[in-house]
Amino acid sequence: MKKIVVSCVIIIVLFTGIVLINKRLTAIRAASPVLESMAYLPGSERITPFMLGFNTTYAHYLWIKTVIYTGDHIGGDRQFGWLIQMVDMITRLHPHFQEAYEFAGLMIPDLCGSPDAAMIILQRGINVYGDTKWNIPFYLGMLYYKYYKDNERAAAYISIAAQAPSDHSGKLASLAATFYNKADRGADALGVLAFLYETSENPEVKRHIAAKIEELSEKKE
Repeated sequence: MKKIVVSCVIIIVLFTGIVLINKRLTAIRAASPVLESMAYLPGSERITPFMLGFNTTYAHYLWIKTVIYTGDHIGGDRQFGWLIQMVDMITRLHPHFQEAYEFAGLMIPDLCGSPDAAMIILQRGINVYGDTKWNIPFYLGMLYYKYYKDNERAAAYISIAAQAPSDHSGKLASLAATFYNKADRGADALGVLAFLYETSENPEVKRHIAAKIEELSEKKE
């Protein structure tokens, strides 16, 4: 019981300190421009020993702060100097925090102008989830397509997305095939579609993929 009380007290103190730090950061940001760099974020390995197993709790708390912070600045000065660091910390402390990866893929490139930061965070999500979630590799694939003009890597990641169990497998496979075609990798495009056709148990998905295979085969002839 004593250990629980001590842990709770430490967490309260920690959260109070976070609030004070956030206020201090706001004051500093108002006084001088803030460079968007991950160097401003202390590594999670420095904080973890003080979490006492409350990493997930802290990540959820920081997520709430991130949502509020984003909303305030979208409706205000549209300066997001600490957004990258906040999302990065959330995914370091709680690697299975799926919402943070989605946020990174959709918001950070536009709001912070940093597709590189989004790519790093999404790669972390790929390492955690592999091909079990379709949206994380999908966002990463679209990042490569939109910001890096890399059709081949876009196709590779969207192929991973297509292999995840979801109702979107057929469309994702078609999209991956399209990107492979743009990268002059027609054989890989058909390979992705054939693999998804063989492994899918969804009749609608199989019909959709079969039609796409036929379409690509006709173009090759």
